[in-house]
Amino acid sequence: MIRRLQIISAFCFLLLLSGCSSPEPHYYVLADSATAAQRNESAPTDSCSVGVGPVEIPEYLDRPQIVTRSGQNELQLAEFDRWAGPLKDNVTQVLAENLRAQLPGNRVAVYPWKRAAGIDYQVTVKILRFDRSVDGDSVLNVHWAILSGDGVKELAAHDAHYTERPAGSGNRDTVAAMNRTLEYFSSDVSHAINMLRKEK
Repeated sequence: MIRRLQIISAFCFLLLLSGCSSPEPHYYVLADSATAAQRNESAPTDSCSVGVGPVEIPEYLDRPQIVTRSGQNELQLAEFDRWAGPLKDNVTQVLAENLRAQLPGNRVAVYPWKRAAGIDYQVTVKILRFDRSVDGDSVLNVHWAILSGDGVKELAAHDAHYTERPAGSGNRDTVAAMNRTLEYFSSDVSHAINMLRKEK
């Protein structure tokens, strides 16, 4: 009888432990777009070299958790939905990969690059907002500029706002929508570079 009670007690203890255990976190990455390679027939035929970075992000995004807005001045951190690596590095890499697809035949380097890379245009990026809004849209607000290869002369500067409606309410759909806003942003950058190249 005592043995049976010990077994039942041990079983109940294990059930209690399993019920109290935390769920496993899900990890996400932003990815370059499969549809980014839209050839621009009016693009110059000569090649150039583009440097991407530095890229800046707000401090509230510089964390493992995916951030959404729960109010006008309130943020919600998804404890079990996290970025697989630093968001700033991920954004920089995705932007570079998208530009490689959208500027075929041109070289794209990521900051910091070697002096011998021979950069023709430098793209600097300051993200002001990159999250899911209260109304459900994924929002990207960004100030970006194109500098001369030596980083001295500003050739163009823009403030841009992108929104994309996720397919669902979960963070998986939120990340997919964030991918699409980065694609739109990349397309604007590649178009601006092509316009500058034509003006030379």
